[in-house]
Formats: sequence, C-alpha cells, structure tokens
Amino acid sequence: MNNQAKKYRKYYEALDLIGCKHVSTPRQIKNGTRVFRLPFKDAWNQDIDFATYESGYVRRLVKLGYCPCYQINKKKPETRLIEVKSGPHKGYFYKLRSSERVLILGNGDRLEYLFNYIVRNFFRAKPKYQGDINMEHLNFSAKWTFGEFGFNTCTEQQQNELLKHYK
Repeated sequence: MNNQAKKYRKYYEALDLIGCKHVSTPRQIKNGTRVFRLPFKDAWNQDIDFATYESGYVRRLVKLGYCPCYQINKKKPETRLIEVKSGPHKGYFYKLRSSERVLILGNGDRLEYLFNYIVRNFFRAKPKYQGDINMEHLNFSAKWTFGEFGFNTCTEQQQNELLKHYK
C-alpha cells in the first residue's frame, strides 16, 4: 500500500507540473473520486475533465453532447459461442463478441494511467499526414494543381513547388 501512496504522490505532482488542476468536490473526495482539469479547453470552449474512481474506472467527463462521460480504461475482448435454442437454426452456434473494461485497482496505478493517457493524447505533437512520394501521386498533383499532363511535363519551378510539400 505504501508503494501506491508514493506512486500517487509522484503522478499527482506530475499532473500539477503539466498544469492539471485537482477540482474534486468534497463529496467526490469522500466517495473516492478524483477529478482533474486540463489547463486548456476543447474545441467547444468547454473544460476537459478526467475522473478516477475508487471502483477502478478512469473516465473522460464530457459536458456537451449525448454522452455525459466515457471510459478510457483498456478493453479486454471476449468471444463466446451461443447456441440457438429455437427456430430454423436450432442447434447451430453463433459468435458473440463483446469487450470488458480492465479495472485499475491501485489508486497510484489509476493516476499513472491517467497521466500517461493525457500526455499521449493531449501533449505530444501529432504528425501531419505525410503521403507517399510516388510518380502516380506526383502526376495527380501536377494535373490537379497546374493542369499539366503529368509531373514530367511541368516546368522545373512547378516541379520544385510540388516537391516542397513533401519536405
């Protein structure tokens, strides 16, 4: 248990360093729920909140839309065979695919998972879409941009302009 307390303190300080605020109400703290708010807002100018629950769930809280919150715990896929009991397909089996959330039992482990999720999804630079450089794509770009028949029929200046987008 002491290890979980050290891990909790370490990741609580790490969340504080990246600007996340602890915004739990006293009632939430009493119930074992911890809510953290990111230092910036989403595209709809709403706060981005995450909650860790004593039950083992970690969730993203959403204030707008049809879904009040969603789980970010990892999923464990499960496949079961179900026998058909009646009808023309009696005796046959079909696959039922479902997934179950993996609960994170330790308080420090939940905060570590939340910190890694936030850093991975909100603080790392996302790479731009980089298409493959091949002649088919260059010919298409030349036709679309300059109205030429292909990359080879473009002037050197036009070719350099097309290639500039891939650097």
